[in-house]
Order: sequence, then structure tokens, then C-alpha cells
Amino acid sequence: MKKLRGIWGLIKRNMLVFFTNKGSIFFSMLTPLIILALYILFLKNTLVSPIEKAVSELGELVSKDDIDRFVNGLLLTGIMSTALLTIPYNALEVMVKDREDKTFFDMSATPVKRSEIIMSYFFAAVMTSFLQVVTVMFLGIGVLTVNGGMYFESADIFKLMGIVLLGTISSTAVLMFFMMFFKNMSTCSAFMGILSAVSGFVVGAYIPLSEFNENIQNVCNLVPSTGISILIRNYLTGGVLKHMDECIGGLDNGEFLRSMKEIFSFNSKVFGGNWELNKTVFYIIIITVVSIFAIRFIYPKTYNKN
Repeated sequence: MKKLRGIWGLIKRNMLVFFTNKGSIFFSMLTPLIILALYILFLKNTLVSPIEKAVSELGELVSKDDIDRFVNGLLLTGIMSTALLTIPYNALEVMVKDREDKTFFDMSATPVKRSEIIMSYFFAAVMTSFLQVVTVMFLGIGVLTVNGGMYFESADIFKLMGIVLLGTISSTAVLMFFMMFFKNMSTCSAFMGILSAVSGFVVGAYIPLSEFNENIQNVCNLVPSTGISILIRNYLTGGVLKHMDECIGGLDNGEFLRSMKEIFSFNSKVFGGNWELNKTVFYIIIITVVSIFAIRFIYPKTYNKN
């Protein structure tokens, strides 16, 4: 019981360090905010135009409102997916800062084991990220619902929360595996710049992954965050896409539905194979478990190295 109180105390401390740093909160949401700004400026038209062209031969069977709902769902998917990368990263910067400031020497003097100190950073980042991304999700769903509905049931919200939880755990585990070798904040900041620049492309927030060549698609789809993005996209836009297909009434033999799922990556495509959603989930879980074990056993050995 005393050991649990000690670990929980470290988790709360790490969370407070993050939440009291307004700069960390801002920069963790910077990439999602950039996606929102780009969407307002030109991304929406870039996505809407090809869809309208694809349904032009179907006359009035697919409404403009449904197209807007679909594209808005893609926007929220991009915002949530990039947030699931940038927020855990910024939350884990507490660990690097403590290492740079030698704060871990004080922690090592406590009865809490080094492996437990390390995992306190992990759990704090997971809890911090989950709270923020779920808040973003509810705000986004609220705005989209007010603007015309989203064609999904309340049960889907709980499924989305489960996906967000899996996403926060997997992103935190994978990012922490790399960050455990960072010794100062300058390295952290440099890596954050790279992460912010490429994350939107990797998860398909800026343009669909189908626009890239096959090799790039293979690499992107092997990143767990891309798999999380695909899961979120299926729940946020799957309902309206199904409604659009029902409005067509089978006149195109389901070609529109198949094309949209192909263009906007509703399944992971890896080395020519098309993964179903359950296989994507299984892959994410495997990578997450391997990363957590690596953190648990490797980081305590490098913790006191300068």
C-alpha cells in the first residue's frame, strides 16, 4: 500500500508539472491547431472537390450536406490523430527535463524503485494525454453535431474512447522508447520539430495516404498512430459514408463506397496486403507491449548515465 502511494505521488507530480506549464500545453496542441487552420483556409476545398466530382454522375443522390459531414469527420480524425502524437510527447518531456536537471537523483533516494519511477512517467503521460484528447474529441463531436449531425450512435462514442485510450498508451510507449535516450531538452525540442512536421502526413491528416507511392504507404501504415487514425476514421466517418451509399441505393453496385474507403484509407495496406480492423488493433497492441517491456527493462539501466 505504501509503495502504491509512492508511485501515485510521482504520477500526480509529473502530471502537475505538465499542466502547470502553459507552454507545454500550447505546443502539444500546435499541430492540431495548424491542421484546423489549414482546413479552414484550403484543405476543405481540396477534399470536397474530388468527392463532388466523383458523385457528379449520381445526380442529387448524394447531398452536399453529407459530403460536408464526411469531410468534417476527416478533419476531426486528423486533429485527434496528431494530438495523440504531440500531447504524449510533450507530457514525456517532464522525464527528459528531470534527467537534465538531475532531479532523478532525488527520486532515486526515495524507497520507490527506479523501474517504478520510470513507469510513473509513462502512466502520467498516458493519463494526461487521454484527458486532453478525449476533451478534444467531445468538443469536436459537439461542434459537428450542432452543425448537422454525424450519423453514429452513442455506443460509438464509447468505442472511440477505447480507441483513444489504446492510442494514448501505444503512442506514449513508442515515443518513450526513443525519448529514454534523450539527455537534454535541446534534443527534445529538435525531435519535436520533426514530429510536428511529419505527423500530419504520416496519419493522413493533410492528404490521404493513397496519394503516396506504395513504399511510403507501407512505412506509414507500420506506424501504430496511423493504425489508430484509421480506427478513428472508421467510427467518425463510417456512418455518414454508409448513409451516402444507402442514398445511392445500389445504382453503382457499391462502387462509390469502395472508392471512398480506398481513397481515404479505411484499412491498413501493408506490403500489398489489406488489413482488417481487428488485425490493425492486434498489430498496435503487439508493438505497444514490446515497447513497454523495452522501457521497463532498458531504461532503468540507462537512467543514471549522463
